[in-house]
Amino acid sequence: MKSYNDCMNNEASSPAPAHSLTESRALSLLGSGIAPHTVAASLGISNSRISQLLSDENFAAQVAELRYKNLAKHNEHDSKLDEVEDTLVKRLIEDCLPLMHRPMEIIKAIQVINAAKRRGASTPEAIVEKQSIVQLVVPIQIINKFQTNLQGQVVTVGEQNLLTIQSGALEGLAKGKRDANEIAGEVVRERIGNV
Repeated sequence: MKSYNDCMNNEASSPAPAHSLTESRALSLLGSGIAPHTVAASLGISNSRISQLLSDENFAAQVAELRYKNLAKHNEHDSKLDEVEDTLVKRLIEDCLPLMHRPMEIIKAIQVINAAKRRGASTPEAIVEKQSIVQLVVPIQIINKFQTNLQGQVVTVGEQNLLTIQSGALEGLAKGKRDANEIAGEVVRERIGNV
């Protein structure tokens, strides 16, 4: 699997893949930090389609790049607001307090600037997808049939081993399983032919 830097380097050397209108809109919305389920609902597509798009390494790298650019832009905006606030506080302390000359106008301006929404501070919350955690109460007889790893993921149920994979890797896993079944079938046919 490619790293983010590999994707970005490849993207710089090769033209970006053409996207359909829906994919372009999804890229724009996801890059703005909008939650995947909200993007799916607003575009009239399924959550699984958004998941499929995000499982594509190039698409995910483009989303990450857009999120970075948007966060950097919001942080720059926040820095400007902070500078204005610092200037107003300095003016209040240095110029007005000693003379107490019209401090309410400056205090009101500070209040308005301080109440301005800091976009960069709220964006990381939107970038990190929030997930609901559901706690289940399961009888002990059933719990004993499950084995979990250190992350709390179920890895074995009874005799069956479980595997956690991305949706994009599912096709390769299925192909490997089909190939293994074909080989096993050939071995059985050879044995039957030798009897």
